[in-house]
Amino acid sequence: MKSIVTLVPDLMFSTRIEDAAKQLGYSIAALGAREDFDAAIAREQPALVIVALDAANWEDAVAAAKRAGARVLAFGSHKNVEAMQAARAAGCNDVAARSRMAAELPNLLRKYVDG
Repeated sequence: MKSIVTLVPDLMFSTRIEDAAKQLGYSIAALGAREDFDAAIAREQPALVIVALDAANWEDAVAAAKRAGARVLAFGSHKNVEAMQAARAAGCNDVAARSRMAAELPNLLRKYVDG
C-alpha cells in the first residue's frame, strides 16, 4: 500500500487529508513538529509528504523527505507569498494555496502518489 506522511497542525484539515487518502486506498501517518523527520520518513517510506507552511519545522520535514526521495506537496495561505517561495526554493514538487488543496485534494494525492 502506498503511503503518505503529513505535517499539518490544523486538525480539521489534517482529518480532511486523511479521509481523502483512505478513500483512495493510501495509508497515512501524521508527524508532530518535534518528531525526528528522517526516522519517521525512513519508517513510513512515503511516496508523498504533505506539509503545511504554518507548521513548525516544515523546512526540516521537506529536507528529510527530499533526502529520502519522497515527493513533497506544500500548502499554505495564498497571502503568505514569502513562505510559498521558500517552499519552492526548498525543492517541494508543488506548492498550493490552501483553497486549491481543498478543491483538488483527491486529484493532487493521485498525481503525487501514483504519478
